[in-house]
Amino acid sequence: MPTFFDQLRQHAIYRPEHEAIVTDLYSLNYAEVLCRVETGHNYLRNSGIGPDARVGLTIADEVEHLLASLALLATGSGQIILATHDSLALRSCLAEKLQITHVLSTDEKYRVSGAAFVSWSEQESTDSSLSVIKPSMSSATLYLRTSGTTGDSNLVPFSEEQIAMQSEQHPEYANEIVLRLASIEHNNSKRHRLYAVWLGGTNVFHPEGNFDVVGFALRRSVTCIDITRMHASDLAASENAYKLSAVKIRTAGSGVPLDVRQRILDKITKNLYVRYGATECGSIASAMPGEHDAEETSGRPFDEINLQIVDPDDSVLPTGHTGEIRVQTPGMATGYYDSPDDDAKRFRKGWFYPGDLGCLRSDGQLIVKGRKDDMIILNGINIFPAEIEKVLESHPMIKSAAALALQSKVHGQIPVAAVELLPGKTVSVSELNAFARQHLSLRAPRRILVMSRLPRNSQGKIMKREIRTSFGQRTSIS
Repeated sequence: MPTFFDQLRQHAIYRPEHEAIVTDLYSLNYAEVLCRVETGHNYLRNSGIGPDARVGLTIADEVEHLLASLALLATGSGQIILATHDSLALRSCLAEKLQITHVLSTDEKYRVSGAAFVSWSEQESTDSSLSVIKPSMSSATLYLRTSGTTGDSNLVPFSEEQIAMQSEQHPEYANEIVLRLASIEHNNSKRHRLYAVWLGGTNVFHPEGNFDVVGFALRRSVTCIDITRMHASDLAASENAYKLSAVKIRTAGSGVPLDVRQRILDKITKNLYVRYGATECGSIASAMPGEHDAEETSGRPFDEINLQIVDPDDSVLPTGHTGEIRVQTPGMATGYYDSPDDDAKRFRKGWFYPGDLGCLRSDGQLIVKGRKDDMIILNGINIFPAEIEKVLESHPMIKSAAALALQSKVHGQIPVAAVELLPGKTVSVSELNAFARQHLSLRAPRRILVMSRLPRNSQGKIMKREIRTSFGQRTSIS
């Protein structure tokens, strides 16, 4: 299988003028990107970064981050994002855990103890001549972090070959001009940026700070916008969102409720794709245009994805029965870095268990019910947090909801929920309680907390651990 550098060189040979990178100020074609990556590779090798190195990449500029990442792949070294938005304590912890040898950045303030600092800013002004690149597909490693919304994050090592295999599941990227609103310093965004490079597509990078998404997308002839659920609501509220009617909207990263999907369909475009996947294996399934229904389907599994629904004994369940999801996917990880307990839990006999519950309908559509660990058991009644969240988010005053369990000495667990209201809206807790009981009966949350903003991580995922703290729970309650 070719390396990323081999693939980049092929794009530069066969369509050198095709735009690889587009910003609001400039663009780079594949011939220019190849030149930049060659220069970067030689500079890194002269700086002591080779196959034995593990590099923390701390570059906020998205174009420079992508070029540096491609150059690192060409050196055969390992790399991990030590994001500029991470605290020094977190970056230092990750660097120590992975035994980072170098930090590659544009600013010396991102140094970490014990690692050599290499300035990416100096590469173009340095004589970086070196022999012909001969990268090894087997040596380069990309370490991705799991989201860590319910516990400490794990590090997931991927070989260059595994990322390439995942890329092949997205042939549409070859002909797309893709704008992603999430920064490349986030795992999913970076991985899909690499997919587009592998397939010869066009990566579009938006301006820093607040900007007109619609105007920028039209100005740069964007054919697909990849957004999070959080971005989806904001984009649908834009007055001129209808101008994107010919553009694809892809969203993933967390469950996308029907009302959010419907706002996109009604106010932006009918070309909506809702993707389901996991850090450890990439994309698993996608709900296509025309497939968005009341069950909030995640769509049919992609070609070459083997997906099963199993019971606690790993016996395959029939169609329509809810159980644990397990998958086998091209290029999926085979384990975590230095985490044998989680390996045993998630990677078993060639299968990866994302930790989600779901079922397969008779039409092949996957319905994800929620996280297995989030299941609430109230007096023997199984309650999915997603069913509570779906009802609360149907209330006209609520923007987002998060349901979770609090431990109870009497009932085992009780369901509670926190909600974030739409801007300028007000509603009493008693009204929300009545609304929830009307639609959920015994499954209704016993307490509802109205928050000015639900706590989220840098990728927009709701942090339920912090919400639990907001309820003030330190021990079990009656």
